[in-house]
Amino acid sequence: MRDSKIVAFVLFCFFLIPSMALAGVARPTTISLWYPEGDIAVGTAAFADKTLFAEFEAKNNVKIQLVGMDYDTMIQKIFAAAAGKNIGDILLVDTSWVPGFLREEMLEPVADATAKAWLAASSPEVKTLSDYGKGRMWGYPQFGIEVYGLTWNKDHFKEVGLDPEKPPTTWDEFREYAKKLTKRDAQGNITRVGYAIRHVGHPHGIVHKHWWALYGAGATLVDNPQALRGGKTMFNNPAGKAALQLVLDMLDKDKSTSLNFPDPRAAFLKGIASMQISETVSIKARQPKEAPDLKWGMTLPPVPKAGDKPVTLMGAWMFVVPKQAKNKDLAWKALAWLNSPEKDYELAKKYDASPLYKVNWDKEPIKSNAYDQGLKKLYPYGNSYPLNLGFNGVMDALGAAIQKVWHHEASVDAALAEAERLGNQAIADAAK
Repeated sequence: MRDSKIVAFVLFCFFLIPSMALAGVARPTTISLWYPEGDIAVGTAAFADKTLFAEFEAKNNVKIQLVGMDYDTMIQKIFAAAAGKNIGDILLVDTSWVPGFLREEMLEPVADATAKAWLAASSPEVKTLSDYGKGRMWGYPQFGIEVYGLTWNKDHFKEVGLDPEKPPTTWDEFREYAKKLTKRDAQGNITRVGYAIRHVGHPHGIVHKHWWALYGAGATLVDNPQALRGGKTMFNNPAGKAALQLVLDMLDKDKSTSLNFPDPRAAFLKGIASMQISETVSIKARQPKEAPDLKWGMTLPPVPKAGDKPVTLMGAWMFVVPKQAKNKDLAWKALAWLNSPEKDYELAKKYDASPLYKVNWDKEPIKSNAYDQGLKKLYPYGNSYPLNLGFNGVMDALGAAIQKVWHHEASVDAALAEAERLGNQAIADAAK
C-alpha cells in the first residue's frame, strides 16, 4: 500500500506539475534592482523590508531581486556591467552620475506622457530634480529628497557658552564657533572637532559636502547648468579659492577640524564633532538608533558675510532603467507602482521621509511633522546638479583637487588650475 502511494506521488509530479506549467502557471520573471548598500542613501532602508514589493510581485508574477553594492565602486561596476551587457533592470543611482550615463547613452527615458503627469503632480523640489529640460525625464527621484544643511549639537553649544538655538550664520561666526567647540586632551590632541569635514572617499562625495561653500562664495561647476554640451568650469576663481581656503584655515590656523576623524555624519553622531554639513535626512534617519540622546538642530549653511543669500545642495537618489535591461517593460511598471501617489504616501509615512507628491505634503503626519516642515524652509535655497554631459569628469577633477589641498599635497591655486584643465577637457570630450 505504501509503495503504491509513492508511485502515485511520483506520477503526479511527473505528469501534473509540467501540465500546470503548460496551462499557464509560469515561473515568475526576475527583475534585478541594484542599489547602494549601507547608510550612504537613507532610503535604501526600505529594501530591508521583505514585503516592500510583495503586492507588485504577486499581481505581476514577478520576483524583484535586490542587489546591494558599495557606493564608492558602484558607478564603475555599472559602467563595467554595461560594457559586458549584463546590467540590472533597475538602478538606484546618485543623480550626480546621471549625466555620465547620458553621455554613454545608457538610459531609457521616461515616456513623455508619464513624465508630463509626474511633473504636474510632484512638489517643486522634486520637479526641479526630475526635469532634465523641456519635460524630459530619465527616472524617478526616490522619496526623502536630500537637502544639505548645517547640523549642530545643542549640548555642545551650551557647554562652551553658546546659545544652543542660534547657530552660526556667517563664515566668521562659523570659524569662531568651531574654535570654541573643539576639545583637546592633555597632550593637545584633538578629541572633538568643532566642524567635521569629508576629506577622503569618492570625489563626488567630497564636492557634495563642500558645495555650500563653493556656491555660497559665488563659484559654480559649469557656466550654464542647463546646457547638456559645451561651456566651461567656473571654480578656478577668487570665489572657488576662498571656499577651499576656508577649510584649509580651519585645519591649519584654527585647528578646529582634523583629517584624523571619520565621515562627518558618523563623527557628529558619535559626539566627536559639534557641527557638520551634509544631507540632513541622513542625521534624521540615523540619530534615533546611533545617538538617541542627541539634541540637534538644522539650518542653512553659513554665508561668506551678512546679507549674502544662503546656497545649498539639493539632490536625490534616482531610479533609472538602462537601455540594456532585459525586462524594461516590467521595470517601468514596477517603478510606476513604487512611485504612485498612494505608495509615496505610505513610504513617506512609514520611513518618516519627505514625500514626492504635492498632495501628500498636506496629509498627516507629514503636515504636522516639525522636521518635514523644516525641510520646506531649506528647499528654496537648494540648487541641483548641472546637466552637462561632462559633469562626472568635472566632479572627479574638483573632488580630487579639494582632497589634495586639504591633505597638503597641492596649493589651492595649483589644485584648482589642474581641476579646471581636467574639468574643461571632460566638458569638451563630452560635447564631441
